[in-house]
Amino acid sequence: MTGVAQGGRPSVQEANKALARRWFDEGWSRGELEVADQIFAPEFLLGNRPVGPEGPKESVRQRRAAFAGLTVEVGLQVAEGPWVASWYATRGTHVGEFAGVAPTGRAIASEGIQLWRVENGRVVEDRNVFDVARVLAQLRAPEGKTPGPAPFATGPRG
Repeated sequence: MTGVAQGGRPSVQEANKALARRWFDEGWSRGELEVADQIFAPEFLLGNRPVGPEGPKESVRQRRAAFAGLTVEVGLQVAEGPWVASWYATRGTHVGEFAGVAPTGRAIASEGIQLWRVENGRVVEDRNVFDVARVLAQLRAPEGKTPGPAPFATGPRG
């Protein structure tokens, strides 16, 4: 299957993948938070809690305050029905408190998986797993002993 529906338009699954890539690029990597109002439904659930578009905006604000130059790169994406899963890698420099750790100035790299349910072109539910343990290991490691980057952090496989 090519991912294109009849009439030359992208399939729902391809459109859902593009929606996720847009949020990672514009929202997370560029900090353009107003795009959340276009991507997330008013009844958006984050971890089964109703937060609307303000929930993702706040998540980005907090992470970007803790990590300068934060970027998120999408690797593998899989979509079926209303669901889209994205495997992503993050990079940034620790400049603000994160999980109780004072700024270290260290570069970090980690990865995660996000699962979205999309209805009518907007995200209504998010389930995700992010490797916070890898970030903390990089921040807490003795000087000169920082663990290497996440396996995917050198770029998407494909």
